[in-house]
Amino acid sequence: MIENRAVTLLDESDGAGSSAGGRATLRFELDVAGESLAFGVQIVRGQVRLSDIVPLARSLSVRLCDASLRKLHAEGGDVPCRKGCAACCSYLVPLSVPEAFRLQEDLSALPPEQAKAMLHACLAAAGKILEQRPGDFCSEGPLGTNSPEETGRIGQWYAGLSLPCPFLSGDACVSYKDRPIACREHFVTSPAALCLAGATPEPSVVPMPVSVLECLGELAAELEQREVEAVMLPLALPWTLKNHDRSGRTWPTGMIVERLIEILKAAAVKTPTRDEVHV
Repeated sequence: MIENRAVTLLDESDGAGSSAGGRATLRFELDVAGESLAFGVQIVRGQVRLSDIVPLARSLSVRLCDASLRKLHAEGGDVPCRKGCAACCSYLVPLSVPEAFRLQEDLSALPPEQAKAMLHACLAAAGKILEQRPGDFCSEGPLGTNSPEETGRIGQWYAGLSLPCPFLSGDACVSYKDRPIACREHFVTSPAALCLAGATPEPSVVPMPVSVLECLGELAAELEQREVEAVMLPLALPWTLKNHDRSGRTWPTGMIVERLIEILKAAAVKTPTRDEVHV
């Protein structure tokens, strides 16, 4: 069982779960990568913040990515991504709004010296971004409101900075357990050398059947009645301070989990088949 305060993703071995003591279990299935996946989410009745839903989203992402990789391996494909490979760790990493708030909480829970080091790394990276940003790029704005072309341009500019992730130390992520969903959903089938900035051709990215990152962003936008937003990882901490009033807002646990499930189901239905992808 993967534990969280108010929301728990049940392992397949956990059975029916309990609905006693103020808890309830929501069950659903998703058809992804040619496989029907069953999920059980146990909730504590009450109120939750956007950040409280992030551990559930991370766990769901792992299950969905595993299904996609099983399909890839069954078809003879291979993913070179391994521990110690940091070829993609200078990419632009977008955080959904809930993840940005959760990042601040995760850092606050670390031992003081480790938290201080990671904060310093984030601020150093943010400083470089602000110094070298294009003149027409507002670094404080949400990435999610840009067009795909604009987002791609920003991504290319960011890659050109050769800026290592602030959580990277010795080619290893010091926050791997709590890494962003964008990182969890990124796999390639091409050599790691093609993941480096400026490499040609571009790496062959494994398409995810459902992007939990996008679903979480959609959920937050709907709940807050805003446009979908994404926050650049190194700028997330100052962004959370600027938007601190939003971090404490709460919604009923059951409602927020049920709506996330609905968004995931809708995304799974929209997922194109393999033949459609190559048309």
